[in-house]
Amino acid sequence: MELVSVVAPPGRRMLQHTLRAKGGPFFAIVAAHHLHLLPSSSSSSSSSSSPAPSSSKTRSCCPAAAASRLACCPREWSQSDLLLRGRSSSGLRVGTRGVIVKWKDVAVMGAAAASTVVAAGMVRSMVRRSHADVSVSDGINVRLGLSASEILSLADFIISTSTSVHDAVAAVPLDQVSYDNVIAPLANLQAEEFALVQSCVFPALVSTSKEVRDASSEAEKRLDAYNVKCSMREDVYRVVKAFSEKKVTLEPEAQRFVDRVVRDYERLGLNLSPEIRKEVERLKTTIGELCIEFQKNMNEENRRLYFTDSELAGLPADFIKELNRDSEDKLEVTLKYPHYFPIMEKCKIGSTRKAMATAYDQRCMDQNVTILEKVIEMRSAMAQLLGHKNHAEYAIATRMAKSPVTVKSFLEDTSNKISPLAKKELAKLEAMKRQEEGDEPFGLYDMRYYIRKSEEADFNVDYETVKQYFPLNIVTAGLLQIYQDLLGLKFKEVSDPDVWHPEVQKFSVTDENTGENMGYFYLDLHPRDGKYTHACVCSLQPGCLMIDGTRQLPVGAMLANFTKPTTEKPSLLGHNEVETYFHEFGHLMHHICSRSVFAKFSGLRVEEDFVEAPSQMLENWCLESASLKMMSGHYEDTNQPLPQEIIEALMQKKRAFSGLLTKRQLLFGLFDQSIHMREKADTAAVLKELTPKVMEGLPMLEGTNFSASFGHMAGGYDAAYYGYLWAEVFSADMFETKFKGNVLSKSAGREYRDKVLAPGATKDAAVILREFLGREPTQEAFLRSKGL
Repeated sequence: MELVSVVAPPGRRMLQHTLRAKGGPFFAIVAAHHLHLLPSSSSSSSSSSSPAPSSSKTRSCCPAAAASRLACCPREWSQSDLLLRGRSSSGLRVGTRGVIVKWKDVAVMGAAAASTVVAAGMVRSMVRRSHADVSVSDGINVRLGLSASEILSLADFIISTSTSVHDAVAAVPLDQVSYDNVIAPLANLQAEEFALVQSCVFPALVSTSKEVRDASSEAEKRLDAYNVKCSMREDVYRVVKAFSEKKVTLEPEAQRFVDRVVRDYERLGLNLSPEIRKEVERLKTTIGELCIEFQKNMNEENRRLYFTDSELAGLPADFIKELNRDSEDKLEVTLKYPHYFPIMEKCKIGSTRKAMATAYDQRCMDQNVTILEKVIEMRSAMAQLLGHKNHAEYAIATRMAKSPVTVKSFLEDTSNKISPLAKKELAKLEAMKRQEEGDEPFGLYDMRYYIRKSEEADFNVDYETVKQYFPLNIVTAGLLQIYQDLLGLKFKEVSDPDVWHPEVQKFSVTDENTGENMGYFYLDLHPRDGKYTHACVCSLQPGCLMIDGTRQLPVGAMLANFTKPTTEKPSLLGHNEVETYFHEFGHLMHHICSRSVFAKFSGLRVEEDFVEAPSQMLENWCLESASLKMMSGHYEDTNQPLPQEIIEALMQKKRAFSGLLTKRQLLFGLFDQSIHMREKADTAAVLKELTPKVMEGLPMLEGTNFSASFGHMAGGYDAAYYGYLWAEVFSADMFETKFKGNVLSKSAGREYRDKVLAPGATKDAAVILREFLGREPTQEAFLRSKGL
């Protein structure tokens, strides 16, 4: 079995979105998504049993993955961690009589609230002094042109400001707690400093100056270190808890905020004894250190294998030409993506594929198996200290699924329903192998190769021809028009914008009917030296209400690395890149269209196992004739859209081998749940039992243990891997119920905006889905999308 550290669901490019703690306390951070981390060696969606989709359909989930080469961040915070890893919410006083009222004057506010207002003004003043020539009249407070020294100074000032606010809140006597002197300061801190933190950390992704990028990374380290200290402030928790126990009548969103603050503190054990808190902090620190070591071992893996030319039969000449040769004239290959995937998909020699897969699933076994099993044990111990049966119960409690029992039932039920289709697909692949290789048994290492061969035979699609119909300018124009029509918005490119690079475009967003300014977004679509090398969406400023009752506008940025135009051709996108563009832009719209009062609930902060569903649903527009024709036009004659026969072939290919590909995801989800429902886990034994059970009898390779390179287990996806398929179920239900056969429906699109995007995280995802669908969600549409 092979495992790749970057994962997407079978045959699709859905990636888990998370909110990475990229800044100091009470700061919203870069909301990153879907990084194309695999090479473009193939456009096949084929896969073997490991968590790596085809190279053309893989994305990851956060900017930090660029450095770690992992699908997930070195540390990703769950929704339950958001506040206590250093973030809070908005700056609007919510009254006790069911109405929203403006903040009181500073003169009659509590000392802590006054401290917040003064500190926030100091921060704004500092940024403006650094950029006196930059207008803030557009409502954008993030500053993306800071020098290296300004970035570090701002980071230190943010920490100082936050410390002052927390100290002031902690000093409030328990018998004098109020919304104004406890909740409001914490809420306003996030709303004010969100954009300022991005001013510090975002340049690491986009700046052309190494000095600035290095300073940005250093600022992030300082802010993250402060997060650790801030997250365990029992003195602040005690005051917040005292206000919560007063049972003041608040608006629903304000009450939700207070409840979440208390919940998040208590999930860190701040309601428990000092001895337990100390042990929890020790365990968290040690787990973090071990996870960093796990990832470091993966990053430094450098094993080589050597093959003769005949053992690499089937690989194209240009691939062979680029390989080094040893003293015996054998070809040297690594286990990195640019070598591994082409060999697994194109090499005709089964023994070579098996050797590669075996080596791949042995990566880091000597070090990381021990590390992971120690981490599993420590996670269980910490969960039990915090009152939970196991780590899975602790981790899932704040997600949509709520319980590992629900997750396990979902995964096992889905596996049973998918089995007939997977068996049929496997029989086809086994027959193909018998015809080509005789009686050699079929293994998981054969899946990529024979799926690719089957697709080439069944679908007459030339991917280079397809690209000619997707020049970037045509795709962008069509995409923007579709989203405007669908969501009732108007986009206008801003002339002479204040941007971080000349290639970046800036757009304003207004409501089609009212003309209200909804926010801004940036498109940074081409590669350059020093820029983040994959695709993601970054939340730069939250939409929320501010201290003076005005609305702060949301600001977001999409980063991509689409091929630059040449003198001969414009930038041409593959179909998978069109899907990526459409999906990522959907996240931008989720951020822009959110109408929360509190910054904590803005945009993309829904439960982790739901956040991908809205944008994943939108990927369907890239397989519908009406929308594809709007986004396509041959680069030599843009009046010629993508031919209907190609569209139909792409639609048919979508379902190819969806049974086996879904089974692969189920295996990893079940493994993840299994090890995190135990106090201790023998990972090899768990895999040996699960693999043939889930993969229709196909065993794991002897002498391997892919968990040693399963980066998700040490990168924030612990007990969370199920979320890929979980969200896909909802995306399929939403699309089929509201849009199937009518993807350009304005009424359905506006309902989607109002009921799914606008709430942000002000409602539970289950409520959002129920209100949009008009019923409880079901799995039927998901199963139909797989061909069942």
